[in-house]
Amino acid sequence: MVDVAFTALYPWSLPPDKPRTDRAAARSERDLYAAHFRHARIARLPADCPPWALGQDLGWVVRSPVTATLTPLSDTDVAVPEDEDVRAVSRRAGGGQMWRRGPDWIAVPDQGGSWLRRYDFRNSSGQWEAMFLPNGQGTVEWHLGVAVRLPQPYFLMVLPLDPPLPGLHVPVGIIGAKTVNTMTDISIAIHPTHPVAVRREQPVARLVLLHPDTLRATSTTTPLTAAPPAPASSPPDPAGPAAPVAAPNTTILDAS
Repeated sequence: MVDVAFTALYPWSLPPDKPRTDRAAARSERDLYAAHFRHARIARLPADCPPWALGQDLGWVVRSPVTATLTPLSDTDVAVPEDEDVRAVSRRAGGGQMWRRGPDWIAVPDQGGSWLRRYDFRNSSGQWEAMFLPNGQGTVEWHLGVAVRLPQPYFLMVLPLDPPLPGLHVPVGIIGAKTVNTMTDISIAIHPTHPVAVRREQPVARLVLLHPDTLRATSTTTPLTAAPPAPASSPPDPAGPAAPVAAPNTTILDAS
């Protein structure tokens, strides 16, 4: 069995947790209705559907470590030549924050982007570090304060919730074990599309373990070589159309 290790790095960190479908509670409610109510029923219990239950229990749930209101960013990618002042370029870009990402910079207006610096935290070296970093095109890198140890040769996939959190788009991303194991703490990409309030411990995304074969898998498609023969036509039945045939375990009631 593969073991993925999550380690909280700070007192505020919330390591991802394994979801579990409470089948007993769901069945208890179904049985309660059947025993005590005349008409109320739960005819189809999702917890008794293996595909649904397996999907709900897949991977790990990522929870927000803070209570925050995330708003869309109107950021701009800019270059700062060596002979120019960063603050001067910031003013030309509309003012606000300047974040260095690689060789270039991302300018973020203070209006709408002030929440980025509100959750700076003291890291293990005693320095202030940003939890949220603009990543360009309205996206943000969200550091979770959790170290992950992933065995080779697996991958970790970041998925949005199902259903997704309204106003918070989580782009799908896949990270290899080599990269995951060298990261100080894991981060996910988010893209606020309109103001969204999240609470501490609220689910925001999901992590799923991937085997390399998932990425290398190919498919074979066999086209239909010849059209099937058309069914022979038959004269109309003087008794009228045939009654519909019910699927197994299904009753069709004509209330006309």
